[in-house]
Amino acid sequence: MHKPMVGGVTPRTLGPNEGEQIEFMGERVRVLADGAATGGRCFIFVETSAPGFGPPLHRHGVDDEFFYVLQGRYRFVMDGREFVAEQGAFVAAPRGSLHGFVNAGPGEGRMLVITSPAGLEGPFRESQAAERRGPLTPEILTAIFGKFDLRFEGPPVAAG
Repeated sequence: MHKPMVGGVTPRTLGPNEGEQIEFMGERVRVLADGAATGGRCFIFVETSAPGFGPPLHRHGVDDEFFYVLQGRYRFVMDGREFVAEQGAFVAAPRGSLHGFVNAGPGEGRMLVITSPAGLEGPFRESQAAERRGPLTPEILTAIFGKFDLRFEGPPVAAG
């Protein structure tokens, strides 16, 4: 007899190198659990980036975003305040906050990121598909992420 899922979360296990990989604009995202696996509650992923990589300053209108630095050194800006986050650091960016980050180097950086509720996986997947068709312009990215109520409102955070 099949038991119903508890809380809408699908039982799941992944080995160290398993899971969907999403890549666009030099960012690599390893999906650990998306909205389908969490009953829409959250999107959990590992973000890997090269030195100097980071998104423009932006606001999420739908979700809260949580970052835990696994490797490297990141510079965060949130609502005008700066924070340097190294291995073991945690940053919470509530929905509506103006925030961004950059891998401040010197090497590759990795963060465990959780967004709640889920949904951010949609624009990530759509951006990857769009980049396979041609270069991603700021206008294309703005349109893709705008569907998720994520608005770009400033330049990328500077590494130094």
